[in-house]
Amino acid sequence: MNLRRSIRSLLVFSLAVVPITSGCGSDDTNPTPDAGLPSDSGTEPDAGTESDAGTEPEPDAGTEPEPDAGTEPEPDAGTEPEPDAGTEPEPDAGTEPEPDAGTEPEPDAGTEPEPDAGTEPEPDAGTEPDAGTEPDAGTEPDAGTEPDAGTDPFTVCEGACQQTDVTIQLDSNQRTLTSAYFGYEEPENPGDPWELWIELNNGAPNECPTPTSDLPPQLVNVYNVTVPVDATPQMGSEEGEPRATLVDFDGVLTTAWFLHTTNFTFTPVAASLCPACLRDESFPASHFVAFTVDGLYENGALSGHAYATYCPSLNTVKRRK
Repeated sequence: MNLRRSIRSLLVFSLAVVPITSGCGSDDTNPTPDAGLPSDSGTEPDAGTESDAGTEPEPDAGTEPEPDAGTEPEPDAGTEPEPDAGTEPEPDAGTEPEPDAGTEPEPDAGTEPEPDAGTEPEPDAGTEPDAGTEPDAGTEPDAGTEPDAGTDPFTVCEGACQQTDVTIQLDSNQRTLTSAYFGYEEPENPGDPWELWIELNNGAPNECPTPTSDLPPQLVNVYNVTVPVDATPQMGSEEGEPRATLVDFDGVLTTAWFLHTTNFTFTPVAASLCPACLRDESFPASHFVAFTVDGLYENGALSGHAYATYCPSLNTVKRRK
């Protein structure tokens, strides 16, 4: 007698519902002139620049005062030379009331109130963002960094997503299930959604379960879950709703034939599925469902992540007339 087939029959009999079977800054201020900009008071002609009273030649008594022919009255040796009669007294070149070149009230070239080139308020060519400071085409996400137009992110599962690690614990005993497989359940009514039949087990890895394959120590069947199209959780606590049933062939966790969850949540993570492809078996190259489970038993719990691959022996297809 085929034991896996007998398990399915027992589930059908016990639940009377769909079968339950084993499976898978700068200088910009104006300079202030020096205090020495106004002419020094010493630049006014000295009071001594007038001819000394004693230096005027006096004529002899009774004679018209005539100056010596050809002689001009000369100032004393100790006096400043007197300007000729009729000439304006001019200050020495050194007593010019103009300020020194260094005291020119106009700023020199270096103190020009306009900022130099480095302090120009307008940015120079280098301060404007040049073409290279705008993001070039390569800084936008490459086509490969986003899913391609024809790729649904929900259908992508890589790395840790492809691992199966589900723990079931009852009382003080626990086991880890490391393999997962799935098949399709066709609905009774053509308009109803297709469902998945999933088997989690701790048997030989990468071995699609068949009616004649070796039985694993423990397995958990997940059923009454519709084919997911997104990450919407599916929850159940009653018959006909999402459920996980334990079958313990070794009897280390339970001696019950079947142990059903009292509360269960199935959360899709990613999936690439095609129930319509079942007729001609034109399935996608990547054919899987990844999900998390979180279930409660009367004396334990089920939790973890699984990556289930397609196993045709777990399909249930209705015969239509």
